[in-house]
Amino acid sequence: MRASPVAVESGERGPRTESYSFFNLATAEFPSNWDEPGVKVRYEDSPLDLAIMAWFMRKIGMAIGAPPPGEVSYDAFIALCFLQMKGRDAVGMGDVTAGVIRSLVPPGGNAVFKALFPLNKFSCELNASITKLVFAWMVGPMEVEETSENDLGIEMASKVHIKKCRWLQESGCTAMCVNMCKCATQEVFTDDFGLPLTIRPNFEDKSCDFYFGLTPPPIENDEALLFGCNATCSTAAPNSEGVPCHKLRPYKGNIDGVTK
Repeated sequence: MRASPVAVESGERGPRTESYSFFNLATAEFPSNWDEPGVKVRYEDSPLDLAIMAWFMRKIGMAIGAPPPGEVSYDAFIALCFLQMKGRDAVGMGDVTAGVIRSLVPPGGNAVFKALFPLNKFSCELNASITKLVFAWMVGPMEVEETSENDLGIEMASKVHIKKCRWLQESGCTAMCVNMCKCATQEVFTDDFGLPLTIRPNFEDKSCDFYFGLTPPPIENDEALLFGCNATCSTAAPNSEGVPCHKLRPYKGNIDGVTK
């Protein structure tokens, strides 16, 4: 018997099960200490989520010339994402993801999106609500929150908080997060769709925040490029503690008055 949906606040203690994604058919089991860095949330995908996962995996496979997946599971999805990284630099990794996202948009879709969703409160709040539903299969349960951190400087429900990113939890890969999710998604929304988006992952607790309506800094000045390899990542460089992940592009920003 499927548990009833339970609201889970960030940092709230106690084990619980939360229903989420399309029609609340998927479930996430949060242990009592789920917000600690090394503790995993357990997920049960719905048949609908698995169907969307299979479709997305086919799109990635076509983009990188990989054969169709032999099975559809989240583990197989992560393995395919690691295959996407193989032999590509930081820009090349993101280009594949951006290309997959763009392939979902019909010809002329960018212009239609810009006309329907100019930078205003309605557009930012609607896209935040859509993100909470449409991408839950990939990253897990999310919450839409109020924030004034946006280009308009007004309070609106345009921040999407990912409680503990499933993609980052299962891959453990800093570069996969930054190059293939953060950079690519920001680029498509900000440059193609004309709706600014800034994504801020937290590599310590594996949460993440999407800010619709907030223009991201130039990626070479983004402090996400300073995060190191995760010790659990299968592609982590040896002796990498204290230095940025070897698969990230060089950081050219300014920290405490010192240009790196």
